[in-house]
Amino acid sequence: MLNLYNWRVQLRKGLLELVVLNLLEHDRCHGYEMVQKLKRIEGLKIREGNIYPILARLQIDGLVKSDTEPSEDGPPRKYFALTKSGRQILSSMNEHWDMIVDGTQLVRKGQV
Repeated sequence: MLNLYNWRVQLRKGLLELVVLNLLEHDRCHGYEMVQKLKRIEGLKIREGNIYPILARLQIDGLVKSDTEPSEDGPPRKYFALTKSGRQILSSMNEHWDMIVDGTQLVRKGQV
């Protein structure tokens, strides 16, 4: 029997990189700010502890870069932004995602 909870967890894990990159497509953000924005997406269920390993991996892969800046609200903040390579990869990822969503919609409508 399918474990619906496990399926949802795996789907979220697979989407987090795509969602984070798309968020950074529009503006640079620090980690806490990203978490607050992503919490607004129903069903995503993201916590601060989820975002930092993803950002570290994306930075290692050269898709995002970071700069640390002083903060008026406390310790310095690390801001993340897409690199040129990150923008190119994100474009390909979005194209692939759109293709999957479109195909899934056709199957759901019985048009395949």
